[in-house]
Amino acid sequence: MTFAPKWCHDKGSLTEAPLNANQLLTERPKEDTLIDALRGCRNSGELLALEHRLEMTDALPLFDWICDLLVQRRISRGLAARLLSQLHNCG
Repeated sequence: MTFAPKWCHDKGSLTEAPLNANQLLTERPKEDTLIDALRGCRNSGELLALEHRLEMTDALPLFDWICDLLVQRRISRGLAARLLSQLHNCG
């Protein structure tokens, strides 16, 4: 069993809260992790593999992630355009 830090409001200190493997596999990925993965996608096949991995979690669809990141200015317009074009042409 793994542990994740949890703030203890009663004592004002950090304690460890247990996590099970299913929680780790189904949690929504962090934005920074997703951005790194998106930047690393070199072709449509890699992008589709990432999309399928996200479908196994409770995350938003990849198209929505990319749009949200673009609106928040977390990724460039060029990267978003390339990724959305690849998703559109593969789907």
